[in-house]
Amino acid sequence: MSVFDPLSGPTPLGTPVPKIIPRPDQDFWVFAYGSLIWNPGFDVTESRAVTVWGYHRRFCVRSTFYRGTPNQPGLVVGLRPGGRVNGVVHRVLARDADAVLSYLEDREFRHDGYRYVTVPAKTQSGSQINALTFMVPVQSYSFTPLTDEQIAKTLAFSAGKNGTNADYLFNLNTGLKDAGLSPGGLIALERRVRALQGQAASL
Repeated sequence: MSVFDPLSGPTPLGTPVPKIIPRPDQDFWVFAYGSLIWNPGFDVTESRAVTVWGYHRRFCVRSTFYRGTPNQPGLVVGLRPGGRVNGVVHRVLARDADAVLSYLEDREFRHDGYRYVTVPAKTQSGSQINALTFMVPVQSYSFTPLTDEQIAKTLAFSAGKNGTNADYLFNLNTGLKDAGLSPGGLIALERRVRALQGQAASL
């Protein structure tokens, strides 16, 4: 029997994703830096704005389901080593641990080839919270390094089960702002995506 490896390829719909994240017996935190900010998909007891050092956010995860198709893949964000990244931590009650982690395993491992890690997140008050999150290593089948212009063109025109790739970016920027955080370079990316869409619409 082969060992489940989310980095090696997608798991077909209908095939269960095994439980590979250890189940805690106490409340825990999930660090959200992408769609989990505005669409966690589970009950959140508390959320806090945080910064994580040692990783940065990058549109580098090929999406052929949620925000793209096999014929026209989209991109979603992943954590890559180096730098720092802001986002939100969501607190999950211990009694909900198994259900929430099963949901996250299906969401993050079935299609997108992430690896789970624990990161130290610092709140705006200076306290540290250890949080579960998901990064994309270079050996992941979905890791797709592109130039900034290639990223913008992909986001502008791809779409999948959960909607357009552009809306993913726009929702991310809105979610960060709503949490009192700066989207940083994502603002310039949004401007470029909107410009590309405007140019295409005028043809």
